Amino acid sequence: MAFGSATAAIAATFARPRVLKRLDAAERKEGDNMEIFETTLRDGEQQAFLHFTARQKGDLAVLLEQLGVDVIDAGFPAASAVDMDGVMQIADRTDTVKLSVLSRPIKKDIKRAFEALKGAEHRSRIATSARPFDLLSSSAGWAGRAYSKTIDRSCDLMSEARSYFPEAQYYLICAGNRDPSFLMDLSASAAYAGATNIVVADTLSTMEPNGFAKLVGRIKAALPPGTTLGVHCHNLLGLSLANSITGIRAGATQAEVTIGNTGDGGGNTALEQLLAYAAYFEADDPRFANGCKTQMMAEVVQAFKEHTGMQFSPNKPLVGDISFLVETGIHQSIPAEIMQDVFSPETIGRRAEIVIGRHSGIAGILDQLDRMNLHPANVDRQLLYQHVMRAAQKNGSVPNRELGQIAKSLITETNLERP
Repeated sequence: MAFGSATAAIAATFARPRVLKRLDAAERKEGDNMEIFETTLRDGEQQAFLHFTARQKGDLAVLLEQLGVDVIDAGFPAASAVDMDGVMQIADRTDTVKLSVLSRPIKKDIKRAFEALKGAEHRSRIATSARPFDLLSSSAGWAGRAYSKTIDRSCDLMSEARSYFPEAQYYLICAGNRDPSFLMDLSASAAYAGATNIVVADTLSTMEPNGFAKLVGRIKAALPPGTTLGVHCHNLLGLSLANSITGIRAGATQAEVTIGNTGDGGGNTALEQLLAYAAYFEADDPRFANGCKTQMMAEVVQAFKEHTGMQFSPNKPLVGDISFLVETGIHQSIPAEIMQDVFSPETIGRRAEIVIGRHSGIAGILDQLDRMNLHPANVDRQLLYQHVMRAAQKNGSVPNRELGQIAKSLITETNLERP
């Protein structure tokens, strides 16, 4: 039988009655919103030189729950004692958010993962995947055997996982490097065997938005009703946000994200970027609706930086220290009625600031002085501009204190020259 036409047979095989601890169907209704699966504390930590203590994981998990994410990826309990302690801390210090734990495709690891979430079993999920044997195929004959082996192993894993967990998540790892027709059959197999969540993972950053959307759409069509489809995108080529967006539009309802694109392989889709995109571009689209208090994002990022000591590139979108600083004159003089339509940094808990430097114009200088409660209405604007530019040539920018001194000196001179 060709694998591209095997879905019906797979459904018949795994549709037999089984005792599955499924969540309330109302919680799994398709198309209601975009679930945020936050994986900074697990996949984000795979980034080189990024490490959390168990207590730090607990601290950040508390904030992520307050932010309103749907699922926190609590860790990989079998990896080490520190990972196990981190999962237990997160389970102990959170109350209602769902918790997911990663497991190798080994049954003893599944049991260990369940033990790590003691006390939070009712809101737990396990995530795993079978080794993609099909990527090792060297001939048509071997490919068929590899496909069968992958499907059999995956179904066995999902059946075992559901004997412990109310939810089980199956990753289609390296999705961009595998046969789409086979992935459809593999997805259906895993779902009928008990997987509540199927995640299309662009593990190696080999997909672009159009191709990723097509693959997500095909996987979606193969899944039985009630199965949640998610996307997990890496950012080696800077496409993780775009791929996640097109994946949601193609039918996925769960997006996996990390703070500041942290993670291995170029990092993952940035939590703050996806939330900002949803708030600014998709406020009226229910596919991107979510329960996050987006205005808390700056607080969460600051806590992350304090715990890890990690500093983002200063101009990194949304989270960089200078991403909302404006020095150029053309940007400082944009009319207010136009600025009303621009993304507001307050949306994510930040604010825009003006910096006066060599690229500033007189409008920006006057606006900054106004913010400082200095109103040099009678000062020659050209003279003020010349003084500020002369000061800016020394260090490139003019601190507020120096700007104020310049303005005050010119105001004094003007008053002295009056008859």
